[in-house]
Amino acid sequence: MRYALFIFILCCSNHLQADESTWSERLQIHGFASQAYINTSHNNFFGDSEDGSFEFTELGLNGSFQLSPKIRLASQVLSRRAGELDNGSPYIDYALVDIDLLSTARSTTGLYLGRVKNPIGLYNQTRDVAHTREGILLPQVIYFDTIRELLISSDGLHAYHHMYLDSGTLLMQAGLGYPITNKNVEYAFMGQDWNGKVGNDRLGFFGQLRYEYNGGRWIYSLSHANVTIDFKAGPQDTIPFPAGPGLNSGEIEVDYTVLSIQYNGKKWQLTAEAALEKVEFVEISDNFSEQSGRPFGYFIQANYLFTPRWQGFIRYEEWQRDRDDWDADEAAQRSLESSQLLSSFGIDQPPFPAHTNYSKAWVIGGRWDIKPNLMLRAEYHITDGTSSLPARENNIALSEKHWNMLAISLSYRF
Repeated sequence: MRYALFIFILCCSNHLQADESTWSERLQIHGFASQAYINTSHNNFFGDSEDGSFEFTELGLNGSFQLSPKIRLASQVLSRRAGELDNGSPYIDYALVDIDLLSTARSTTGLYLGRVKNPIGLYNQTRDVAHTREGILLPQVIYFDTIRELLISSDGLHAYHHMYLDSGTLLMQAGLGYPITNKNVEYAFMGQDWNGKVGNDRLGFFGQLRYEYNGGRWIYSLSHANVTIDFKAGPQDTIPFPAGPGLNSGEIEVDYTVLSIQYNGKKWQLTAEAALEKVEFVEISDNFSEQSGRPFGYFIQANYLFTPRWQGFIRYEEWQRDRDDWDADEAAQRSLESSQLLSSFGIDQPPFPAHTNYSKAWVIGGRWDIKPNLMLRAEYHITDGTSSLPARENNIALSEKHWNMLAISLSYRF
């Protein structure tokens, strides 16, 4: 992909139109930094949060360059430290060529080529910049930090078409790209770091239909993503049960649809999003096949602007691992039976209680814009269930069902 972009830019350079504008007018560079403190009553979230954790730090530098009237280059480098999930090493969040194929007074058609932010929900494309998020942590029932790499960007080609109507703007985007996978994805779907590895050998599909009515007073959106994660079992994984886990190489198929609606008034902002998922384990093992399901998540949030510099919000969010097994009673029974079977072979593995398969939380928070580029935020989560906890930081089977979290962050942008 990198070489294809380089060759494409070289080819396009021969067609650049003379432009009297200076480099400073065509080049834009911005950056941001955010530091958070997180404290939880039980369990760990982004570090040893039961004792208070400062292990949530975000640094970003982004830029764009108008190579010609029809071609724009854009990229962002991100450093993110988030407990065991991210160690702060810089990586490319997105890097793309934006090609304006056809523009009229009524529409714009173009292509994104490279590492592209996937259009999922209302916030996926802007979630890395703290000033554009609806809280320190986005709703973990839609925008999962435990698998953020899988859905946030992909390496491929996206087409977009914007229609400027009398009543509003209709935005369409669809594309194919290779999703990004890492150990976080393996932990989230398979519970631990196995001897084998997960990969992204197959193209995923990403698309969104979005309508912004009356200048964004009302926003309606339908997003869809379909990705396949490859699991290549290692030698230790394939040792037959009960001497070993008895895993095979296989796939994890993820189908993800998000419905969104938002109202933006003078003082009030009301937002609701719901996600319908389908997760299927193929050929890895019978045990994982039983974990295939149809998760469901949603949140409802109300924001109120007290003054131009002060605002607050309240949110309720819920996620269920299987919408056919609400509150996971059947899943807990299967886990108990599996634990008893392992115990008969001398393997001690505690059963996963029902609360590891769902999460229900009330969140209340506020924001103070100290200056236009300096922001202080605080929020408090009251949570029942542990499905949102990072598996890399917790023994999920032994996690506490009821837990609270306080998060405070200071963010700067330039």
